Amino acid sequence: MSDSDIYAAPEADLSYMGSSERSGGNVDDAVVGNIEVNMLETLGEAWRGMKGFKLKCLIALVLYILVFIGVGFLSGFLIGVLAATGADESVIVVLGFVVQLVITVVALPMGVAIMIMAMRHQHEKSVSAGEIFRHFGAIFSLMLAYILQMILIIIGLVLLVLPGIYLMFAYMYAMPLIVEKKMSVWQALETSRKAITRIWFRFFGLLMLLLLINMLGILTLGIAWIWTAPWSVLAMSMVYVKMFGAEARTLAE
Repeated sequence: MSDSDIYAAPEADLSYMGSSERSGGNVDDAVVGNIEVNMLETLGEAWRGMKGFKLKCLIALVLYILVFIGVGFLSGFLIGVLAATGADESVIVVLGFVVQLVITVVALPMGVAIMIMAMRHQHEKSVSAGEIFRHFGAIFSLMLAYILQMILIIIGLVLLVLPGIYLMFAYMYAMPLIVEKKMSVWQALETSRKAITRIWFRFFGLLMLLLLINMLGILTLGIAWIWTAPWSVLAMSMVYVKMFGAEARTLAE
């Protein structure tokens, strides 16, 4: 690096060499905008492809929620005990923050696992709800990515608001890229950001549509979520595969 570049922002090497047996899009093409994704068409494909996935996805989501609630309950119990024994209020506040971070970190690999389940289903591979616990080995990378992207999003929101909103959606696929592509944290963040930037408004529109569909599920007392939740997961997964592809190891039986 020359002297004139010492203040330049760090850049990630976004070139990626995947397996020749991979399926779907390509990271390099996605980053430069050479891949087109029709969001409404993908939404229709996801709806038609739900057979055989819906129940397994719902079981995985229930497990996800139970773990989330369980960790929160145990942590809340601990905080309650400390408060009852007269612990310093500042200690309880800090512990509460740590608890929320732990709950979020525990949830990260489980959320990615559900998306990978959907990728496997797309390719007619065997899927089980137990796969939700398969990716805890990546928890430290996911935690670092989460903390880093939250810092960048908050900075964007504080400065001009719009940059923060932009990053909030642009980093949406960073976590799956870390697990599914074995990317480094910064490479995954930059790959997700640069690829989604090419389709940001369409991607934003898809997410808002899915959010609206799931919000309308409240009118059915949540019964509609039996369909809309797996549909949303599958749609998001299909967009990922069309953009970045799925690796052979992801689809291996």
